[in-house]
Amino acid sequence: MTLTTDDPIEILKRKAVIFILGVMIVGGIIASFLHSLEAKTHPISLIIPPVTVVICLGTLIYLLKHPQKIYLAIKIILGWSSFIVVFPEYFFVIEAFLNPDKLLIDSLPPISSGIFLLTTSMIVFLRPKRLLGLIILLWVVIASPIVIYLIFHFQELKTPRGIDLIVTLVPAMGINIFLVTFYARLQDAFNQICMERFHFKEVSEKDALTGSFNRGAGEKILQNLIDQREQSIGIILCDIDRFKQVNDNYGHLIGDRVLQTIARCCQAHLRKQDILIRWGGEEFVIVVTGDSQQELENLAERLRFIVAEQQIPEVGRVTASFGVAILKPHENLIQLFARADRALYQAKDWGRNQVVLA
Repeated sequence: MTLTTDDPIEILKRKAVIFILGVMIVGGIIASFLHSLEAKTHPISLIIPPVTVVICLGTLIYLLKHPQKIYLAIKIILGWSSFIVVFPEYFFVIEAFLNPDKLLIDSLPPISSGIFLLTTSMIVFLRPKRLLGLIILLWVVIASPIVIYLIFHFQELKTPRGIDLIVTLVPAMGINIFLVTFYARLQDAFNQICMERFHFKEVSEKDALTGSFNRGAGEKILQNLIDQREQSIGIILCDIDRFKQVNDNYGHLIGDRVLQTIARCCQAHLRKQDILIRWGGEEFVIVVTGDSQQELENLAERLRFIVAEQQIPEVGRVTASFGVAILKPHENLIQLFARADRALYQAKDWGRNQVVLA
């Protein structure tokens, strides 16, 4: 088992989503209050702000109860944000087309800030491979009706508001798409670096022969668990009996195969939260958290039986001895291992292929 902690990027995204939801809730409440004071308010302005409050508040409560549902919350935010930008725009464009007395430049609410916030949120939350296509789709969906309308209503296009809309929707959005393309490539490069770093970290922490944690990584994991002391911590020392004879009689390649087989066999019968460490040579350590002394002893006995029953080509059966110890209050890592090590040597002295509890 690796010690599981939340990905820092996921934590940051969660905080950002909670902040955005909070801002949208406050903004919806303020907008609802201000629209209620107006003598004549369009129905859209009366409906969208309070609905935004309800949706965002519900999403916020759900996310706080289920933090792992971060991407569902992101989909809701982006989906609703897209709707409150696109729906009013299409409504007022269609209204202006159908009613010559209505001027789009007068009735259309400000959309520049909405587009900017929506595209920024998409850059922050979406994966690069999906981002570019969605940004282009959003651009087409938002820009098309307004640009078409203004082309057919040149008098409105010549006004300051008309020029502002064209500049926002054509060159400014074009620059935005270029920046998104650059960001997507930058993010791909960053992800590649992260993957390489993860690979190097994996290599530095794992034993090349058996695939279990190496001693350096194991000591850090154990020390971290001991520092936290959130639950019981137990260790099982496992030492393959007469392993030197295996190397002497069959060679080191066969000895390596024995180590691989024992490690694979033990790992297959451990839980996800249990940690297998190659401590050195033919010695392994299993770190177990949350179990009682009896449960730890039972696990060691099961592993002893499984190892002894394992048939290894060219060698046959091998056995292993086990020393078991549970961390005592105020005990440190060295003291814990000293007790487990004494129990292991006692198992050896008593004839090997045994489990001894410290």
